[in-house]
Amino acid sequence: MRNSDIERNSELVESLKQFFNAQSTAAPRTSLCAKCGSILRYLPTQFWLEGDEKGWNIRLPYCPDCHPLPVTKETFVA
Repeated sequence: MRNSDIERNSELVESLKQFFNAQSTAAPRTSLCAKCGSILRYLPTQFWLEGDEKGWNIRLPYCPDCHPLPVTKETFVA
């Protein structure tokens, strides 16, 4: 890998970390679906970067009317 490729990869990883940091600390807000106007709900989601020990908990918006969630089971990791 060339030095310029390594620098670009480092910049990309740093940009992703800054984005995840900002999103994980952002206050929840009430938003409306652009398609149907319903109030959006938020799903707790976890993100990690490979090789990094830190993870981020980010709430992703979804519309319960346009995209109802299927019934899911709780996942347990041992």
